[in-house]
Amino acid sequence: MDKNDYKMLIIIIIGGFAAAMFFGVPNLGITPTTPIIPTGPTQPTPPAATIPPSGVITSAKAQWLIRDILTKTVTAAGDTAYVGIVKADASGYFNLLTPMEETEFDAAPDTSAITYSTGDELLLAVSSDNDPTGGSETYPRWFYIASLNAGAPIKALPLTNPISALTESVSGSNYKYKVSGATCETVGTVQLLSGTTPYWDFGYFELYGRAAKDYLIEQITNKGVVGCTVNDGATWVDTNAEISANFTFTSDQEDLYFELVGEAANVAYGLPTLAVTASGQVKQYNAVLVWTTDATGIDPQPLIDDGWKQLDKVGLTGDVAFYYVIDPVRDGCIPASGGIISLKVPLTVSDSGLTASTEYEFEGWVLDWQNAVNVAGGITTTSLPSYNGFISEVGCDTIVQPLALTVSSGSAATMQLLGHFTTNA
Repeated sequence: MDKNDYKMLIIIIIGGFAAAMFFGVPNLGITPTTPIIPTGPTQPTPPAATIPPSGVITSAKAQWLIRDILTKTVTAAGDTAYVGIVKADASGYFNLLTPMEETEFDAAPDTSAITYSTGDELLLAVSSDNDPTGGSETYPRWFYIASLNAGAPIKALPLTNPISALTESVSGSNYKYKVSGATCETVGTVQLLSGTTPYWDFGYFELYGRAAKDYLIEQITNKGVVGCTVNDGATWVDTNAEISANFTFTSDQEDLYFELVGEAANVAYGLPTLAVTASGQVKQYNAVLVWTTDATGIDPQPLIDDGWKQLDKVGLTGDVAFYYVIDPVRDGCIPASGGIISLKVPLTVSDSGLTASTEYEFEGWVLDWQNAVNVAGGITTTSLPSYNGFISEVGCDTIVQPLALTVSSGSAATMQLLGHFTTNA
């Protein structure tokens, strides 16, 4: 090959390479490797909007039954019973003056007039005028549902101190409350019943029947001896003629007992109750014992150690007075099923500061529906408080024992119990 042939070959090779670049390389059976290109973090796909499937219930009326907690007797349709319902606001506060509704028990089960939605926070006040055997109406009770859902717990405010579950908020003269479910007792579970008309089913609201006046005996004893007692039920008036024995002390400190004994099974006494004032404030009412004596030199400390507190009543100059707030669980006022009330509160009298071998007089009262703050200031009453807001009926129509502490000529008057003790020689 001469020089010109080499030049021609070079031109052909270069031209072919250029054509290949222009028209593409023919497939020779070799699969090129796909390059791996680094990428950033994968972003999650936003979830699609949740749409309840057809038939899912998020709003329904509520239904319930009411029954006696000890006998399990169900309140019949047409018996006078009430359920008041209030719903919390977005901050979890209840304005008790703006109820959703208050329904009278006219069917079994009874139903709400309006619907309630998933997540609603509800407070319910339940009462009944139904008279159990040996009883006079029932004590009302409040129930709480933190978030309405199938399976949500239904809780009852504490039996012995229901107001302790409420946190108060005051703005001007207006009151609102939050409920602490942690302090409440779980008593049931919400069920969701589907059907043509769905319902939130609250099951049974259980209440304690209150002992009637004709089935209670109150007395003060010393060493097993009954010094004074009343059980007439009609007037609760005790007189000197009814005194069964005078106590004669044989030591400087004697143990007396203030007793309340039931004569009918399955009824209770002295359950703390709540009422709402016209400004929406909640006040608690308890059963109390009151004891007075003209032995003004008595040492108060043993009584204070027994749980009594001194009572300061205007005009009561000839007597010294004490009161005791009944805890119905601790003090035997809530019997087991089939049992009776058996309250026995120690009343320790120290006569070391009194004149020896001297007779003194004492008086006693048992009263339910009393505000402990008022009692401390010497105010006892035979009237029930007024009711407002989501609770206009509480079942109980009267106080069991219709005699309260009054003053006459500086001394205690209108007593239920009257007795005497003679100090140690």
